[in-house]
Amino acid sequence: MLNKKLDYGLVLIERLKAANGAYLDAKKIAGEHSLPPSYMEKVAQEFKRGGWLLSRRGSGGGYKLLKEEASAADVISFFERPYKICPINRIVKNKL
Repeated sequence: MLNKKLDYGLVLIERLKAANGAYLDAKKIAGEHSLPPSYMEKVAQEFKRGGWLLSRRGSGGGYKLLKEEASAADVISFFERPYKICPINRIVKNKL
């Protein structure tokens, strides 16, 4: 089962991709999707530490996507290791 971070990450990245390089507030994105703002902020910080986002404080600030080519598969790989998703990979990992 995929975790909450992955769900929030997909929402955040897709919304930032649609912003075409503009800075957006992660908490406002959370509000648009009826998600808890504090958790969305944590997810945004993980992406920032991972080199996916830039952040800027103040008016007009928020997060900006650096990886414009990011796909859903990239987000999945960022939060979930393949063996957690694919049943075959889980079997192989457990036998190692």
